[in-house]
Amino acid sequence: TRCMPIPQAMALCHDIGYTEMQLPNLLDHDTAAEAIQQSVSWLPLLVRECHPDARLFLCSLFAPVCLDRVIYLCRSLCEAVQASCAPIMACYGYPWPAILHCGRFPTGNGLCVAAVSNGSRLGRACESP
Repeated sequence: TRCMPIPQAMALCHDIGYTEMQLPNLLDHDTAAEAIQQSVSWLPLLVRECHPDARLFLCSLFAPVCLDRVIYLCRSLCEAVQASCAPIMACYGYPWPAILHCGRFPTGNGLCVAAVSNGSRLGRACESP
């Protein structure tokens, strides 16, 4: 694994509280270019504000904080974001990706990235932002 500054082109993860990310990331992207390309497709979902921790969730995957060991996101964070955001994705014909299956993340007994907000924003799936 290697550390690098979060690229300027990765708009998804600007101002998230840290400046260095680790590659490969938790989605097995080996290069910054690959991570940037894949992260761009999630920006429209953030505009819809489906969950207050959606950005934290996505950046934990695309641009994980660079520490001496990998910090996975907590399953509870994944489940909360999925519950709020998957219906909006489905409205536009996008299923929740298999690579984001929440069962692959730890339950929180160890160190993991947890939800910051204490609730969710559940809008109707097909509303305009």
